[in-house]
Amino acid sequence: MRAMCKLACEFVPLENGGVLLGWRAGKDRVVIDLRGPGPHALHGRHCFVPDHAWQVAEIRRAFQDSAGDVDYLGDWHSHPGGAAAMSDLDSATLRRIARRVKEPLMLIVAGSEINQDWSACCWKGRIDGRFLRRRLEAQPQELKLFDPPHDWATVRHAV
Repeated sequence: MRAMCKLACEFVPLENGGVLLGWRAGKDRVVIDLRGPGPHALHGRHCFVPDHAWQVAEIRRAFQDSAGDVDYLGDWHSHPGGAAAMSDLDSATLRRIARRVKEPLMLIVAGSEINQDWSACCWKGRIDGRFLRRRLEAQPQELKLFDPPHDWATVRHAV
């Protein structure tokens, strides 16, 4: 959460974003890392276009470096000065992702441009229906923040 908010602050009042990395545990998603927008991303007041090629390379690298444990879970982006709610464009993006990735996440951080007090909301997308009646079902997700101990990475690998 801190990393997302820090990246979001770098572009205020413009949107910023990236990808969420981690693993699936049944119906839960465990986000353990993220990536930012990439060097060729475009940032606007009400939209954000990531550097897709750079992000795909980062996802592949994380997957390979973790021996297949870490994978793409979805996207995140900021709404500076706005609400942590999905816009029509966000819903269309989640629908496009859900056509290729099973139940992807869309996490939005929103904050005040003045005090940078950021909040977050997350949805899991799923395509429902058949053929021409296919629609996006976006289910709100409970966010549980975990602040791991400083030596967590070494303890985890030692087990």
